[in-house]
Order: sequence, then C-alpha cells, then structure tokens
Amino acid sequence: MKNYYSTLKTIFFIIVGLHFSLYFFGILRPSVIYDYVDYWPVTLIPLFLILVPRTRLISEAIKFYSYALLISIGILFLLGHLMSAPFLGTYSTDYSFENLELKNEETYKVIINEDNSIILESFEGSGYKIDIIDKPGDSGYPEAIETLVGNPLGVIFRGVNTSPLLKVKGWEIQLGTSNSWELDIFSIDSDLDLNNLEITKANLSGTGTINLGENLRLEKLLINGVYEVNVSKNLPIVVSGNAETPSSWINASIGTLNNVNESYRLLVEIVDGSEVIFNDE
Repeated sequence: MKNYYSTLKTIFFIIVGLHFSLYFFGILRPSVIYDYVDYWPVTLIPLFLILVPRTRLISEAIKFYSYALLISIGILFLLGHLMSAPFLGTYSTDYSFENLELKNEETYKVIINEDNSIILESFEGSGYKIDIIDKPGDSGYPEAIETLVGNPLGVIFRGVNTSPLLKVKGWEIQLGTSNSWELDIFSIDSDLDLNNLEITKANLSGTGTINLGENLRLEKLLINGVYEVNVSKNLPIVVSGNAETPSSWINASIGTLNNVNESYRLLVEIVDGSEVIFNDE
C-alpha cells in the first residue's frame, strides 16, 4: 500500500495544480470553491483527514482512501465545470434571459459601459438574448433595463452585484435582425459581429475584434480604442482617420477605400489616439 499511497499523493497534487493552471489560463472559474463547499462531506472531511498527523484513529489506510476520494471528486468537478453540469451549484441556475417582444417599428439603443468582454451576434427575429461567457473574469451576472420613453428607446445592459468567486469574463448578446438598433458600447477584449444587423448609429469603444459583413446595414461607425476590424470584400467602406489598412486599399481625399469600383456604403471614423487594424475577409 505504501507505493500506492505515494502514487495517490502525487496524483492528488497534480489535480490541485491542474485546478490552478486552468484558472490562470482562463478556463476554470473560481466558483468551483463553492461547489467543493456544497459537497463538504466528501470534500472537506477527506481533506481534513489527509492534513492531520497520522494517529491510531487516522491510519495510513484512511489517508489512502481519502486521497483516492479527493482525486475522484477533483476529476469529476473539473469535468463538471467543462460541461456546465447542473449537479454543481455553479450551474444549478440559468442566468441567461431574453426579450423577444420588442416592436419591429421602434429603434432601440443598446448601452453597455462595463469593464468586461462582449460577444455580439445576431439572430433572425425580434428582441435580444443574453447569456454569460462562462470563463473567469471580473464581470457580474447581467441584467437589462428597458426604457419606456424616449427616441430611441433604451436597452441598458449592466452587471449586478455578484460574489467575486462567481464573476465571469463577460456576456454573450444576440440582437434580432428584425429590429433597428443604435449601439453605444464600451467593452474589453470583445468580439463584435455586426453582420446582418440594421444599425442607425454605432459608437464602439474599448478593445477587441469587429466583424463587418456584407449584409450589415449601417452608414457610420465610430471606433475609439484598440481593435482589429475584419471587413467583407463585398462591403464597400471608407476609413477616415489613422488606421492600418491592407496595401490593396486606395487612399483618396475622403479617406481610405477598400473598393474603388463601388460607392462606399459605410463610413468608419477612427478617433485620434486609437490603434485600429483593418483586414480583408
């Protein structure tokens, strides 16, 4: 048993190290601590047994089986987090929500001013959907506040007070293609896909990636921050301001054009001090 005991002890510390590694690589959320506490009879008690000195009551066999149990639980909880298993407290509640009843004839202004990541996409239909980005971060769970008056009507996404161990990297938001939108977004390390959306005005600040597809309906985009912008070759645009563009794009008096054979459909203005790189897609 002595050789097996040393082997189990080594595996146990490898599992512990794997937890820390997955957290620092942005994969495992620290809320796993709450999950271990929830199952304290099979987590904290065995942990206590391996930490206390060996006595007549706590034999090597007890420590051996405690290590074996903790290793099994550690692997199970890691797999549970990777698969968002509902038996864990972290995933026992669904924090996603939606409102698919927004009026098609109205324009809605989406306002986000959070120090977190945003994944923005579209879906066929009306309204919006929102879910968390299930990775460690500094963002609280989301809530939406809808204004009842004003033109345009507002949809404000903001984070609620959330335990530090439960915080996430950010939110995944989907906007309906049947609505008209105005965007005022500040976010960090985000992925904003504007294709297929009808947008009256867009002001994007922060860092990340912006995707401009050929089905985008937008006349003017204001960019302030550090972004990489991927532009469909079928979307004629003109870039005004300092930016890095492909060598095939043409400098003109009005700005830099990606297609000189068609009139531009989108004006992209770059705020001074921004670092923006454009790519053909």
